[in-house]
Amino acid sequence: MREFGPGRRPLELLEVGAGVGQNLGVLAEFGAVDANEVSPLGQEAIAKAGTARTLYSASLPFELDRRYDVICALDVIEHIEDDRAALRWIHDHLSPGGIFVATVPAYPWLFSDHDRALQHFRRYTAGSFRAALPADFHVEACAYFNQLLFPAAVGSRAVWSAARKLRPGKTSMKQPSPKSGLASSALEAVLRAEVDLIARGRRPSFGLSVFCVARRTAA
Repeated sequence: MREFGPGRRPLELLEVGAGVGQNLGVLAEFGAVDANEVSPLGQEAIAKAGTARTLYSASLPFELDRRYDVICALDVIEHIEDDRAALRWIHDHLSPGGIFVATVPAYPWLFSDHDRALQHFRRYTAGSFRAALPADFHVEACAYFNQLLFPAAVGSRAVWSAARKLRPGKTSMKQPSPKSGLASSALEAVLRAEVDLIARGRRPSFGLSVFCVARRTAA
């Protein structure tokens, strides 16, 4: 945001697929934040926290007579069946010079029952996500992240997938995530270190996720 966002402050921001509002407090540091969330549970949490100026509950694309300086979709686009229509809607609701910030899960070959359990329609490569964007977006950055955990994650996914095949009725459709506080803290520390490297201009050539920053150039 600090590297690519419009220089003016305060900004007008929208997060689509805001979940329970876990990102809204950080986004609010840059200006006024609206949220879009279709889940009743998420809507309730966002309304209770009071971090969103306006909360929209409709699925993309929906009628909205407003433009934003920044629109974020963090691990959201993979949940939308018509991703190109959603990306066009995002482009059309950015102000000229505004930026779109997205993260999506990487690599179609990693798609599994875990993705289906999370209601994913697809996974992306950096190239396929870039290709899905409207042509009149200017892509500032589109690359991978979560590289440091990639080997361990791929290995654990392979073991879990094998267990699913050998014991289909006794293995959870959703791959278990680390439950201990120590493991979660370690994962968070690794991700923070990688985010710092990306902020300094490093662009990993592979990773578990794709990030993209694209700018609307047309009026």
